[in-house]
Amino acid sequence: MIRQFLPRFLLVLASTFVVSASHAETLIASAEKAPNEITIGVIPGGNPEEVRQQGLALAKELQGKINIPVNIYVSKNYVGLIEAMKTKKVDFAFFTSSTYVFAEQQAQAKVLLKKVWNHPYYYSAVVVPANSKIKKLEDLKGKRIAFVDEKSSSGYLYPKVALLKKGLDEKSFKDVKFSGNHAASIQMLESNEVDAVATFSDDEKGKDGAWIKFGKTKKKFRVIWVSAPIPNDPFCVRQDFYDEYPKITHTLMFTLIDILEQASDKNIYSEILGTQNLMPATSKQYDPVREMVKALNIELKP
Repeated sequence: MIRQFLPRFLLVLASTFVVSASHAETLIASAEKAPNEITIGVIPGGNPEEVRQQGLALAKELQGKINIPVNIYVSKNYVGLIEAMKTKKVDFAFFTSSTYVFAEQQAQAKVLLKKVWNHPYYYSAVVVPANSKIKKLEDLKGKRIAFVDEKSSSGYLYPKVALLKKGLDEKSFKDVKFSGNHAASIQMLESNEVDAVATFSDDEKGKDGAWIKFGKTKKKFRVIWVSAPIPNDPFCVRQDFYDEYPKITHTLMFTLIDILEQASDKNIYSEILGTQNLMPATSKQYDPVREMVKALNIELKP
């Protein structure tokens, strides 16, 4: 189920589930005690409604394959997902790269996999309407800007570093808003609520990103800044869950990989799993994000 939003989905009967390779055999043959249920947390960073719909479908497919009830917990915001893992409301979570850095410290998050969209990395971009007189970051002084969330890598932290280097802080703007997700930021830009937004870009040249994915009008946009590469969003487990259920953790990992690899439509779970594949990840791969957080002197607290 998706807690708070969707009704519970009953476990598929064992006689009907299909399992790839030997992952299910590993789980069934294991003497390891299985948890009563597994809860996976996600952040509605893109389109919240699609996250909820895809989450329900993914929970149904996962629990049919591993024969353990699976819940999807959609957090209201980035900090909420960290807190959910810390208080053991979720066992696994899809974090953003920066949220993972905080969750590692606060909730003992252990990275397992990372999403892949078009590339192993993604980018932050600052976007304005195509006809705007804003040409560079310095031109944003006195303007209205929307960020996503204070723990968002592409939607706040990376652009904040760039803005500070140009001598701009939040007092430099006429108005600063936090939209809560990337789709909402684009809607603000389309409705002229703000003059610029910080959001994600799929490539280093800013040719594709949130403004293409979530734009609902024919309004055209222009990218005025793109960040350095950001490590893709990681899939993590709570350390104590991993310690108690290591085989089940790995079974779930490989099942997620198989689901995406075998999907005829790679966009079926795009809001949660990405669109290409899931790759093994290590904590060290997120050192650039830790350096960014350190540069901003952000305290590791909710």
